[in-house]
Amino acid sequence: MLEKMEILDVDEVIEEFEEITKNAERIQRETLKKILEENGFAKHLQNFGLNGRTDPDSFKACVALVTHKDLKSYIQRIMDGDNSLVLTGKPITTMSLSSGTTQGKPKYVPFNDE
Repeated sequence: MLEKMEILDVDEVIEEFEEITKNAERIQRETLKKILEENGFAKHLQNFGLNGRTDPDSFKACVALVTHKDLKSYIQRIMDGDNSLVLTGKPITTMSLSSGTTQGKPKYVPFNDE
């Protein structure tokens, strides 16, 4: 049996969305700061010369944009059993195989419990 569908008030939805996104820049900065603090000592990031710095400006100045190919050796280390903090500040707990939509080849994608 079909359940009764709720009718949404469009103006109310827009108002809620605007309220949530009003401070998007501040929230994004806080989120980035938290991510950097939790992952700043991962081996991958140490190679960029952050020397323990976890502020967004240092990250932006030191860390280059990378591709999956750039991380392949780190991912392989994890797949080979390296349990150290290679890519993140928490151990990788799961490796998932992508669908292979980029360059037609599936890739391993690491996840942690967060």
